[in-house]
Amino acid sequence: MRRRPAFFVPPEMVGNQNKGSKTSISGRIDLTILATAKKMGLSFQELNELRVCDYFELADIYTGENKGIRKATQEDIDKFYA
Repeated sequence: MRRRPAFFVPPEMVGNQNKGSKTSISGRIDLTILATAKKMGLSFQELNELRVCDYFELADIYTGENKGIRKATQEDIDKFYA
């Protein structure tokens, strides 16, 4: 019995690994999710426990604009180098 590829592998990619074909990664949301999760320091197990909508909220909070950015004070600098 032939095994089916994982659900996130596009059919055109199955068996094409050694043919030297280049594919655009811009449409690969699965790889984007995995890469950003690893950049955020999540393990694959932790990522597996999140729903997709929760992951996107977390990623948006992690990478989104921080409206509360303030300039560092001398006290902040002293704490950092202490």
